[in-house]
Amino acid sequence: MNPKFNLQAWLETATDSECRSKAKEFAVRCSNIEAPLELLEMVVARGWIVLPEHGVKHLDYQKMKPSQRRYVLELAARIKSDKWWSKRLRTLAIRAAEARAYSYGIGMGKDQAYVSPWNLERMVIRAQQSAVAMAEAVAISPDGEVIDMADVLAGSMANGKNKRTELIVRMKGMAERAQEIGYRAYAITLTAPGCYHRCTSVGEKPHLKLILNKKWNGFSQQQTASYLTQCWAQCRTQFSKAEIDFMGLRTLEPHKDGTPHWHLIFFVKPQHASEALKIIRDKYLQAEPDEKNAQKVRVKIDPIKPRKGQDMVYAAVAYAIAYIAKNIDGYKVDGDTEAGMDAISGAQRATTWARILGRRQFQMFGTAPVTPYRESRRVRKDAETLLEQLIALDKEPAIAEAAKGLIDGNLQPCITEAMKAMRSGRADVLAPLTALRDLHLDGQIICPTRILGSAWDAADKGDFRAYMVAMENDPLELVKREQINGYGEVVAVICGVKSQRGQVLTHKEGWKVQWGAKGKARLGKTCQAQKGPFKGASHIEYSPHEVAEMKRAQKQKQEAVFLGVAFAAEAKRKRRERAKPSTLGHVALTVSCTLDQALNDKGIRREAPPPDLSERARINARKYGAQAYLDAKNKI
Repeated sequence: MNPKFNLQAWLETATDSECRSKAKEFAVRCSNIEAPLELLEMVVARGWIVLPEHGVKHLDYQKMKPSQRRYVLELAARIKSDKWWSKRLRTLAIRAAEARAYSYGIGMGKDQAYVSPWNLERMVIRAQQSAVAMAEAVAISPDGEVIDMADVLAGSMANGKNKRTELIVRMKGMAERAQEIGYRAYAITLTAPGCYHRCTSVGEKPHLKLILNKKWNGFSQQQTASYLTQCWAQCRTQFSKAEIDFMGLRTLEPHKDGTPHWHLIFFVKPQHASEALKIIRDKYLQAEPDEKNAQKVRVKIDPIKPRKGQDMVYAAVAYAIAYIAKNIDGYKVDGDTEAGMDAISGAQRATTWARILGRRQFQMFGTAPVTPYRESRRVRKDAETLLEQLIALDKEPAIAEAAKGLIDGNLQPCITEAMKAMRSGRADVLAPLTALRDLHLDGQIICPTRILGSAWDAADKGDFRAYMVAMENDPLELVKREQINGYGEVVAVICGVKSQRGQVLTHKEGWKVQWGAKGKARLGKTCQAQKGPFKGASHIEYSPHEVAEMKRAQKQKQEAVFLGVAFAAEAKRKRRERAKPSTLGHVALTVSCTLDQALNDKGIRREAPPPDLSERARINARKYGAQAYLDAKNKI
């Protein structure tokens, strides 16, 4: 390997196939080194991994904390795997390409909002490939039960319809609980300072135009999202110190140029409302407080007031539904006014944008945890019903007594009656008792009402308000088991839920996924792609030959686009260097030679290059780690 290999520059133009090839190359190189610290020193020196991102600032094993030592050993095991490198490189590559497009001003304006066109197509192709792979895969249990992975996916939160439905149900339950205890509701919009935005808008609606922001300090979309999160963490700390109870829903959305912003539905007690809203306003206006229109634009707070004949629950849920559907699948949304396109296309772009950044679009806070709620909904009451029927129909007192004990979650009566039947030679009684014992030990006999109580009952009915109340009085906890993952690490895996009365297992151990099983069984036949928010993956059948052709065409197109942008930008930079040294403003606005016409076609008006930065701006750029400034200094 060449020690001078620049990983970051390579990632900006790398395709998925190139990432897989490079992953194998990295894994082979790492496998030749046995000592963990020597291996990490090599990858850090070559720039393949940046340790400060993971909390490890040095490789002095003696000075490390126990958690850091454990992490270093785990990381050394992972970087020998080509699968780990492939996933990491493909994630970093699409983010690096999007960051470069963002800095150039690509993927902004009418009909091309939020995300660059080639990364949108790249994610569509990935969705199509995943759909084909899931359609051909099966899950096999230790008992030989076979389930199509497409059916598993359709019933999970990866299905946009299920995700949207659950969010609305949870939002309704939270609003009902807030109204019940006398909370007020507020709609809050939070936006980062102007220096975080790559573009700014001029004009008035509906004729707004985007221009490149000359005050942009080189902040990426990731840095903007982190800024919003850090401010919210500080707000929560202040709420805790002031003993302010609150709950709500946070939605992450992109501006037209791809810069993140937040929408909150915030519930708080009336006596704490003014103090809580002041904390939010002060924290999000702490940076650049004197910016023009900062008070009006960066923090917008509106009370949610129900109309005549409505209550707060209806008003809050109606407000939330629009944001939930807009950012998932566009269901029954008139259109995406921010992007200037139809709702389905806007939702597709917003979802792609969030996946590229690796950020959660929705986050509820101040409510009962959702994981026990989801695990409880896996538990069915069928076994309890069968036991009750067995008690009513079976004439053998021993079987009836064992069944009554199992309903209460007690295995002892079953064991006692089985011992009696064994001593008396009653094989006809011993056989069903043994079957009941085996079912109980395997976790298949479940009496959720007796074991999990009202929290399970509320979750089973989909009543999130009742679930929140039950979790306050009789909480459920997750049951986890330890197992060894593919890297030899001991990890905790969720396997059920428990209360003070007992536990119920929701995941059977030993399931395995067999990829391509259905494809091998019927080679040459078409397979149904899984439905999803992407147009290219919905209601379309692909044959293996068509899938291969799509992959080949996508690879050629990505290479052409990425290399074209890179070569054009490099040629532009060299021409400017031959003319005269570039200022920071010129470097920040350096784009491909064909970009001017592309921006005009998308309604983005270019401004004249700004003058050189003042000393104050240079200090701010150093303070906030502006990458554009550092790049400019290196090139001048």
